[in-house]
Amino acid sequence: MRSTSRVTTTLATFLFVSQAPQSEFAKNPARTRELVHETADRLGPNGAADAVAEVAYEYGRHPETAAAHMRACLLAVESADFQAFVPTPRLAVTR
Repeated sequence: MRSTSRVTTTLATFLFVSQAPQSEFAKNPARTRELVHETADRLGPNGAADAVAEVAYEYGRHPETAAAHMRACLLAVESADFQAFVPTPRLAVTR
């Protein structure tokens, strides 16, 4: 069993709650990135918590399809090659 990072899981959660069908993002990394960003923007500052709550609701309501959909979301996010912004270190300025 492989381990999935928290970042990957969070991005997959956003993709899950985007309500996009798997056929829309499964083989299209650019669309995967767009859907994740659009969903994060739509949900706002508490988006991660809201997305987790929505995923839990879907697992309770549709357990027969939720797990397969989340697996598809995880695979799509892993293959989408998200770029993390890491600022370059700044040199201390002394006066």
